[in-house]
Amino acid sequence: MPTRRLANGVIVEVLVPDPGSAASPAADLTAAEKAPRKRSQAVVVVHGMGEQRPMDTLREFVQAVWSHDPARAPFYTHVPDPADPMGAKINQSWITPDSRTNSHELRRITTPYDVDGRRTDFYELYWADITQGTTRSRLAAWVTTLLWRKPADIPRDVLKLYVVTLLATIVVLGAALALATSTWQGYISWTTGVLVTVLASFVIWSVDQFGLPYFGDVAAYVRAEAATVEKRALVRERGLKLLKRLMMDDAYDRIVLVSHSLGSIIAYDLLQILWADFRPRKLEAIRDKARLKAIHAVDKATLAADASAWPDSLDDLPAFRRSQWELCRQLRDGDADHPLPWKISDFVTLGSPLTHSEFLVTYNLAEFRRGIAERLFSACPPIADRAAGGTMLYQEGRSHSGKPQRAVHHGAVFAATRWTNIFDRGNGWLTGDPISGRMTENFGPGVENIQVELRGSGGRVFTHRLYWSLTASGVEVNAPAGVQPRSHLAVLRDAVDLGRKLEAEL
Repeated sequence: MPTRRLANGVIVEVLVPDPGSAASPAADLTAAEKAPRKRSQAVVVVHGMGEQRPMDTLREFVQAVWSHDPARAPFYTHVPDPADPMGAKINQSWITPDSRTNSHELRRITTPYDVDGRRTDFYELYWADITQGTTRSRLAAWVTTLLWRKPADIPRDVLKLYVVTLLATIVVLGAALALATSTWQGYISWTTGVLVTVLASFVIWSVDQFGLPYFGDVAAYVRAEAATVEKRALVRERGLKLLKRLMMDDAYDRIVLVSHSLGSIIAYDLLQILWADFRPRKLEAIRDKARLKAIHAVDKATLAADASAWPDSLDDLPAFRRSQWELCRQLRDGDADHPLPWKISDFVTLGSPLTHSEFLVTYNLAEFRRGIAERLFSACPPIADRAAGGTMLYQEGRSHSGKPQRAVHHGAVFAATRWTNIFDRGNGWLTGDPISGRMTENFGPGVENIQVELRGSGGRVFTHRLYWSLTASGVEVNAPAGVQPRSHLAVLRDAVDLGRKLEAEL
């Protein structure tokens, strides 16, 4: 007989079988309703460079990883897509005010309970307003530092971008020189002077319309200099405030940090700063046996401080990532002895310029490797503490009862946070995504690098913003033998891992 039932705010009509019936037509609904309600998870998206509008990147991202993934939500949460005139169904979500972002321009996007009985809240770390106002002189100074390098300090994977930047600079300087020369009408004709003036005006307009809005963000943040310190501090302060609030919120037991383009450099910095405060400390052998066991499992893959000796790959990358997940699981609940939980289980980078860190962040590879050895930068797997005998742990003192206490060093954030890097290798100056690339050389073999090949409406022309695009086509490159290559959306969804594939295995 038909009856009506309220399920997560949606009235669903189901058939209830007569007593003694062998099967129930509403079995799927009943199973979904009985799924245990679990603590929520948060996904924080850090947008990339350019004059981004608040919520634009976040809404597109949620459409890709949640709304259009029918496997993630029970059927009774499927609603018609307002953007589809044919009435295709998508997973329901809501945009709701939230004080954690400290901005009335931003909202939290929340979902109903998914097939695992868990809700996900999506947040955006918006920072574009802080880096506005970069001057031409600041942009010129940054470009000069990039170009003023010895040929040996220019990495091979940056060479094409370097040449493009150099040629563009020569054109701008040449136009400026021609404009200055045109004032002496005795040397060139009036017609030539007008043409040169128009050309120079166009170049200046291009710099103001495209150079400053996009690369001005990079110039304002990527390198620590006297002119950039204040804006870097403001961006980090906003990010830390949001992430700390989420970390200390008992409603969440997991946070995923997703970043695109320049946002990945910001997110990487935030991870390092947060870990220095939230890392496990005051660990005692008997009291913290489970946490120490998880730390020692990660220790098996730690790297030597000499970054030049890094292997190209780990013997068992999946096992290392399982160890990272288990350590995060052990650290995500605070207690009286360890009041600061660590909940950031995953760091996902899309089209990230971190692959060029030795060129963008430092002056050459040697300087970057020195920063890794000195723990200025964090590697994946972490660097072992040489004095402690190949472990991330060091003794930091004793308890009141005299028991030795140990801590994980401040450069080991990727002991408890998995790093997935999704990239589309550039095939030229304008094809593919020349900004992105692999992370192994700079950050270690513990990063899971997944290459995709993306195509938009214009083909492979600059695919930098297509990683979460519903209209683009994309496929995984170099999928394991015997495995069907995934689409670019499936790669992204697996990296964010809303279903927590390892949860049932551990």
